[in-house]
Amino acid sequence: MRRVTPFSPDAIGAALGSRLSDVQLLDTFAASDAEVVRVRLDGSETTVIAKHATGAGAAAARREIAFYEQLAPRWDHPAPRLLGATDDGESVLLLTEDLNAGGYHAPGPDVSDNQLHGAIDVLAALHREFWNDVPAAELEQSVTSTAQAWPPEVISRNAAAVRAEAARFFDAATELVDAERSILEEIVDGWENQFQARVREGRALTLIHGDFHFLGNVFFKEADPRPKVIDWSELKPGLGPHDLAYALSVVPSDDRPTRDRALLRRYWEALAAEDYSWELCEWDFRFSLISNLFQSVFQHSVRWYRVSLTAIETLDARSTLTDRPPISGG
Repeated sequence: MRRVTPFSPDAIGAALGSRLSDVQLLDTFAASDAEVVRVRLDGSETTVIAKHATGAGAAAARREIAFYEQLAPRWDHPAPRLLGATDDGESVLLLTEDLNAGGYHAPGPDVSDNQLHGAIDVLAALHREFWNDVPAAELEQSVTSTAQAWPPEVISRNAAAVRAEAARFFDAATELVDAERSILEEIVDGWENQFQARVREGRALTLIHGDFHFLGNVFFKEADPRPKVIDWSELKPGLGPHDLAYALSVVPSDDRPTRDRALLRRYWEALAAEDYSWELCEWDFRFSLISNLFQSVFQHSVRWYRVSLTAIETLDARSTLTDRPPISGG
């Protein structure tokens, strides 16, 4: 009797709904709370991406399955095809289309203008589909949880989590100077209060991807500006511009304020939400840069913490902690 391991022929075959005699593990990918591999099926040229998750990772994988089954059918989504899945209650195995086999690749920071425009159009389509129609899901604490805007009570819990995680991060990040550390302490209270004020009326919110970046979650095919996007486990109610602010954090620019404002304007025009003023869109974008800082804390990344501090300063994001959210703008 063959032993059933997470990526055995029996396990993969059960998820696909077909019998396999052999699978070959080709590549292993870095992932939090999951094992992710590329496998070749039965010695053929067919490859798939297999994700095996337990514990908190299983909860994330179940959210991704729910996305495919309940949300993806609502619009022309950019996710790779779901090929199969199994869930035994303790672990989840998720199989999806291998984008690399189809000629797709993650561009990293060297994303082109056409690719940026394609990514913005995809984000606008996602956010437009779920505009003011978001599930009130409460997600487990994660790197991207501080971007969650609804229900309102999660904001205070996430702020408390930031304070607790910052203490651990700063203990380990000895290279950070006092001035760099103090900025987080100065802004977290204001962020919590302003986020509560922003979402109080429950309007101009949408479903965001939550982890939209060009370093490994957004893939392009040559000559096709419309990307494919993976890792839908961090979907959450949020501020639409957050996804764009997070994506642009890894893309260098000689004049970031001008570049970001032009791309944000393209996003706002593509979104075409009648109840969403340009002033509020700009405010949401700059406010989201602060949420990006908190994500670097959960990642324990000194590099991205400093990148986020620079963005906050360059784009005057701290003014959103004192300026009232312009939610009444038309």
